Amino acid sequence: MRIRSSQDFVTGLLFIVVGIGALWIGADYNMGTAQRPGTGVLPHILAWCLIGCGGLLWIKAFMSDGPDLGVWAWRPLIFVPVAIIAFSVLIDRFGLVVAMLASMTLAAFGTPQTRWGEYAVFSIIMLVIGVGMFVYGLGMPVRAFPWN
Repeated sequence: MRIRSSQDFVTGLLFIVVGIGALWIGADYNMGTAQRPGTGVLPHILAWCLIGCGGLLWIKAFMSDGPDLGVWAWRPLIFVPVAIIAFSVLIDRFGLVVAMLASMTLAAFGTPQTRWGEYAVFSIIMLVIGVGMFVYGLGMPVRAFPWN
């Protein structure tokens, strides 16, 4: 058998590797019982879903024609992980609003098609939803602003 869709093959491989990594990282998480599930249940289920989707993509890669791998888009590959890291570094010290703004702006730099006017409207909507839901709605112990 030959690989007929290299994009599906590589994507399936990525899903399987991430799923196995998640199972390995979460091996020590408490699974709990059926009546009282522990903290490890959802990560365990999601990891198996990733592995299953990766397996299905592998089957598809051998069964049907698809596009070749092509060139890599380096901007999103760099800016999206940096945005995630920035959020995790900024959230405790500077609050939710600053962390969200920094991470959304860095992620927006991941593509040259960003329309900055639309981004500004999107950012305001996301900030209102984020602060409203997490700080006020759920009462999470997260500062909204650096001065809180």
